[in-house]
Amino acid sequence: MKILLIGASSDIACHLYDTYKSDYDFIRFSSNDEFSDVSNFNLQDPDTYIEIEDISGIVYFPGTIVLKPFKQLGLEDFKNDYDINVLGLLKILKYYQSSLIDGSSLVFISTVAAKLGMPFHSSISMCKASLEALAISLAAEWAPKVRVNCVAPSLVNTKLAKRFFRNDKQKEMMSERHPLKKTGKSEDISHTIEFLLSKKSNWVSGQVFNIDGGMSSLKI
Repeated sequence: MKILLIGASSDIACHLYDTYKSDYDFIRFSSNDEFSDVSNFNLQDPDTYIEIEDISGIVYFPGTIVLKPFKQLGLEDFKNDYDINVLGLLKILKYYQSSLIDGSSLVFISTVAAKLGMPFHSSISMCKASLEALAISLAAEWAPKVRVNCVAPSLVNTKLAKRFFRNDKQKEMMSERHPLKKTGKSEDISHTIEFLLSKKSNWVSGQVFNIDGGMSSLKI
């Protein structure tokens, strides 16, 4: 099974790759050549993409965490977030749609903030909500050939979120915000992604999986 990992330098992508590389033919795309099977990859430039046939799945990891009051967010901040989170995905899908085989699976990474209102998240929540809407729309349009789902994590201890885990006090504060009193790890997300790529989920499409320590649905 050929699975494209877009944004393969992310900690979650790395855990997925390291854990399941014997089960899938992962093809990694990253601007960081250390984590890429495609040289000089630039998400925003389809001329740097490579032709691949018989694709069984695509996982789209690129994301941003720009948390500012709305007043401090410029239009360029919104545009940059949109370019990375949404427009990059559209370019990937436009390029590789015709190579998807019957039964293929697409997984987009959203965020708990697309469902749960949080201060300072206006840009990223808008972008990730767009991914969820796109996933549901494409799941309908491309059925029954292609399944499309989203995984929506809360805060996960990764490179992208490292500024929220700089000391024990911060870690404790972040944990206390979640009903399960802990923040996520890369494996919490990667195992769900693998489920959605696999035949174990072949009757699942158009869904958003909230992997968030209960934050989006529990108040305790």
